[in-house]
Amino acid sequence: MAWTEYMEHVLEQLNGITAGTELENKTPQSLTIEFARDPLKAPGFNFASMAFNNHFFFQGINTDPHTQSAPSSLLTAKINDQFSSLDTLRAEFWTTAEAMFGPGFVWLVQVNQDLRILPTYIAGSPLSAAHYRRQSQDLNTHNADSYKDLNKVGQFGAAAKTAPRASKPLGGVDITPLLCVNTWEHVWLHDYGVKGKGEYLNRWWDKINWTKVEEKATLSQPSQNYGFERFTR
Repeated sequence: MAWTEYMEHVLEQLNGITAGTELENKTPQSLTIEFARDPLKAPGFNFASMAFNNHFFFQGINTDPHTQSAPSSLLTAKINDQFSSLDTLRAEFWTTAEAMFGPGFVWLVQVNQDLRILPTYIAGSPLSAAHYRRQSQDLNTHNADSYKDLNKVGQFGAAAKTAPRASKPLGGVDITPLLCVNTWEHVWLHDYGVKGKGEYLNRWWDKINWTKVEEKATLSQPSQNYGFERFTR
């Protein structure tokens, strides 16, 4: 349901929005960033972001039933350095995802050299350049003309749309997504039932494709001095 029916749905909607425009051949990732600065393009942002997020989720799953995927020694060392152990990372990831009251995604991301857990809700995006998205009004109650009257200046005002576009909003940080789990109910409810979210998360964790995670990460040998300087005579 999540990969076939839902993915076909969001891509069909996204194709309908971009058909016949200069955007029709752009990737969902590019469209997520493109639509993020304009709140009047909220539907396009939602479908593009969901297409990217959902694909990223499935890309991180090991589909070979005969292969037990595990982090390499280098990635394991990085995880141990940041979370103390792989078990601790699993516990924090599981707790965060289980506690999410509503649909979204939980991400393992890299910020500079650090690994962090990041939850996003609904169609929220982890992409740094998409963090312009802010909405002070429910756009379901406005049209393009009425919204202009509400927001003449600022990052979503007319001047912002003609200003040079930075790679990320002011104060933003560079984030590299490495892994995510989809917590939308349609992903797990059919197979695991109303109370089965925890079981779904456990089974997902056992099928993570750690090779894909490592391909996206920037890894180096972690420091072993734990903040203490080495003294020599």
